[in-house]
Amino acid sequence: MVASISFFPSPAERYTVLLELARTVSSSFVPAELCQAIHAHVTRVVPAHSFTVALATTDGGLKAELHVGPGSGTIELSAGERGHLLAGDFVVRTVEQQVELLAPLVAQERLVGCLSAGRGAEQPFDAGDAHFLLAVGAVCGAAVENARLFGELKCGRKDAELLECVARELSRSLELEDVARRVVARAAEVAAAPAALWLVQGDVARVVATTPGGGHPGEERRLPPGFAELLTAGLDAAGGAAIRPAPATGFFEPGTLLLPLVSGGRALAMVALLRADRPPPPAEQRRLLVRLGLHALSAVQNALLHEEVRRLSLTDPLVDLPNRRQLDFFLEKEFAAAQRGRPLCFAIFDLDHFKEFNDAWGHQAGDQALIRFAGVLRTETRAMNLAARYGGEEFAAVLSDTSRAGAHAYAQRVRRRMAVELNGALTVSGGVAVYTEAVKDPAELVAAADRALYRAKLEGRNRVAMADMA
Repeated sequence: MVASISFFPSPAERYTVLLELARTVSSSFVPAELCQAIHAHVTRVVPAHSFTVALATTDGGLKAELHVGPGSGTIELSAGERGHLLAGDFVVRTVEQQVELLAPLVAQERLVGCLSAGRGAEQPFDAGDAHFLLAVGAVCGAAVENARLFGELKCGRKDAELLECVARELSRSLELEDVARRVVARAAEVAAAPAALWLVQGDVARVVATTPGGGHPGEERRLPPGFAELLTAGLDAAGGAAIRPAPATGFFEPGTLLLPLVSGGRALAMVALLRADRPPPPAEQRRLLVRLGLHALSAVQNALLHEEVRRLSLTDPLVDLPNRRQLDFFLEKEFAAAQRGRPLCFAIFDLDHFKEFNDAWGHQAGDQALIRFAGVLRTETRAMNLAARYGGEEFAAVLSDTSRAGAHAYAQRVRRRMAVELNGALTVSGGVAVYTEAVKDPAELVAAADRALYRAKLEGRNRVAMADMA
């Protein structure tokens, strides 16, 4: 058995390993090195008797680049299995008394390889294993494809060194703003023109980073009708990158060149190069910008995946509210603001007689009650504040810039809404604490609210009690 962090790794452990792996593979151009890194990181949190990294061959097959454990490492896929992998799904199958978990390495909607982890039938994989291996495939697919492209690149030594430097720079961070700053700096250098990276989200584009003269960071504008389609025109469904003049819609100044970063037929971002009064770039420069765009696409995809994984690691999967970890981060920040003079209140809620409700109606009904209460909190809590699942049937809210009276009114609205939501079948009790200079740290504020909640329970439930902060 390959050693791992623990037999049952936590989401945080898997998240940490995924980030380490993303940084490692983004800076390598050697397939063997990439495969070794994938194996070393994955088996830390997914114990396996055997592990294979197979890369796509020119005839559409799969060839094992790395195999550890019993067996030959040969991976043969049925048409159905290949379809699942191409769709970005995992495959679980039993081969010779061993359960195999397969995940795709996909780049630009092409299957560039496959990951396979094997265990004995007595130790099946779970959903956490499967989704982690899918995330690994999403991170590493682009790196594998970039290594292939780099091997095929027939450019001068100077261009190759520049692209290698770009790839290493982009691998140093998974934060979108850091990645964007590095992309525009290199694009501006190659094009000898100001540059900006716009993130495309639906019909809205936002400037994430810019060089001097390229635009204003944070600027956000709605795209003209049909603009997104013009960005991807001429690119196949796989996407990629291409240099083209900005569509004549008035969105960009005349003479602007765009480097759209396209994945799955959808523009994720675009690098705008402001070339007014400059001659068109020569073919060699355009080719180099396209190659840079492929690295930028991979880096932006990884950064967006990083943001999504981080969001999931800070979100309760059942009720889709922030979890206790995110609540603690937010409360610590707002407590510091309260010490500088901004009002702060903390509310904690508990569903009354929840165990009895579960016993009477079943755990599925209990889960639905939690989800509906989360919906109440979501609609009643202001955007600048934070409502979260505290644990079990307890929820909490950090109420920034809120007075004692405002916090009490908020908690009462939540309590009354929940009584209506479930027709009185399940009620809520709440405790509210108000920050004062006597409160030394966030834990003391939480403890005061918890004592108020306990008093509300003792006094008959389905009520809100305010903490005595004297």
